[in-house]
Amino acid sequence: MEPYPEPPQLPPVVASAGPPAAMRHPVRVLRGVYADIGGRNLPRWEADEHLSLARCAAVCLQVESARCLSHESAALVHGLWLREREPDVSVVVPSSPHHPHQELPLPPGAQRLAYLRRRHLTLPQKDITTVSGLPVSTLGRTAVDCAFDLPAHDSVCVVESALRAITRPSRYQYAQSSRRVEAARHQLQAAVTAQGRRAGARRARAIVAMASAFTESPGESLLHWLVRALGLPAPRIQMAIKDTSRLYFPDEAWPEYRVLAEFDGRIKYKTPEDLWQEKQRQDALTRMGWRIERFIWADFTHLDVLRDRILALFPATVARSARPVADLWR
Repeated sequence: MEPYPEPPQLPPVVASAGPPAAMRHPVRVLRGVYADIGGRNLPRWEADEHLSLARCAAVCLQVESARCLSHESAALVHGLWLREREPDVSVVVPSSPHHPHQELPLPPGAQRLAYLRRRHLTLPQKDITTVSGLPVSTLGRTAVDCAFDLPAHDSVCVVESALRAITRPSRYQYAQSSRRVEAARHQLQAAVTAQGRRAGARRARAIVAMASAFTESPGESLLHWLVRALGLPAPRIQMAIKDTSRLYFPDEAWPEYRVLAEFDGRIKYKTPEDLWQEKQRQDALTRMGWRIERFIWADFTHLDVLRDRILALFPATVARSARPVADLWR
């Protein structure tokens, strides 16, 4: 089954002077607001997501001037991908705030300090929608705002997942899906142009131009960003490779060089059977003459080392001619 971004279920959030007796695991997420974000047995990523969603709901309860959630907060409620865990909470307000940043409570188990960010943006009503009962910027507007205001390695995850959510492409119907993706890309590019001289325009144009709707996870998006930011040839994302009666869809492929790049998240290997199937897949692709390099989240903490690993996959002439794309490093 092909994965698509879907809005997650919000945890229970209530305004209360103290921990509500009816909550099994009450956590104070804002002054006078408590949430039940689950017990300690939750996986770390799921606990982080519950806390961030609770913060979004709490801010909508408490900030009377808020028109809607935006940026990473809107992305989270839409179910889009984020590189950073526990992002700041962004809300759009009608006028320039006197105190744009406010520190949020740090509950037990939180991984980082988060802030409430009040943002004064020109946001027409058509760019606001409701998801899971919360007012948020639309998928397209969320992608555009993140492309303008977040570093490229953060915004690429949001933009690619927004394109994926809007167009719902299928790896089995690549040509037909690509037409839908290009139509959606043109709409995003028009929305970027409509922002005029807003800061971050060059970065936004570069991100929207390179974004793919065929990446299927935030790790794949981050890998895609890096190979494009390095100035390497554009890869084929989820390209079908046939081996007798089976089809394989590697994350990134350069068929002219017989090179594949794969991102491996831990959640991909839940059982020994998953490992065995992946070994069989890799063996088959290797027999067909493909060179495969695998990457994990930890690799992205050492970009210089990672750059050298990626460039080493290609012929020396290709590696030497690669020129970093400045707008994708901003």
